[in-house]
Amino acid sequence: MIAYVTIAGFCILMLSWAIPMYTPAYPGYGASPALVPNVAVSVMLFMACLSFIRIGLAVLMKKPISAEEGEFPEDVEGSGFTQVGRVKLPHLASILIPSVLLVVLIEYVAYVFVSLVFLMIFQYVIGSRSWIQMITVSVILTAVLYIVMRYGFGVPVPGPQIF
Repeated sequence: MIAYVTIAGFCILMLSWAIPMYTPAYPGYGASPALVPNVAVSVMLFMACLSFIRIGLAVLMKKPISAEEGEFPEDVEGSGFTQVGRVKLPHLASILIPSVLLVVLIEYVAYVFVSLVFLMIFQYVIGSRSWIQMITVSVILTAVLYIVMRYGFGVPVPGPQIF
């Protein structure tokens, strides 16, 4: 239940502060730059609220919550969910810190450079050690996302424009 409250709090923080603060002004054409993040975070908030309400009603009605639906489900009938809900703080920090830096630095450094560095750090954190693969994936993904956002959706990417 704590996990759903945490997710809901994170989503409210994103919707009320982070997205409006770090989204460029609406240029007057195409889709608003805040459209995709607002929709994604709103869906996450809605799903967290539904789960929170479902578990809250089960607790109020004194209906036992099955082991599969609890916050720390054990391996029930070979489901494979033995570590769900168990957070390792160093691993969480190694993913969260680059993500927060991406959001903050993208406003001051060009999107292309920040996203290339972020993707390479993220790949390293999740276990990729091949520099050729890391550079290739970073360049291709950054180029595709830039082209889709800039020319497909008609939305300028955040931060200083280099192209």
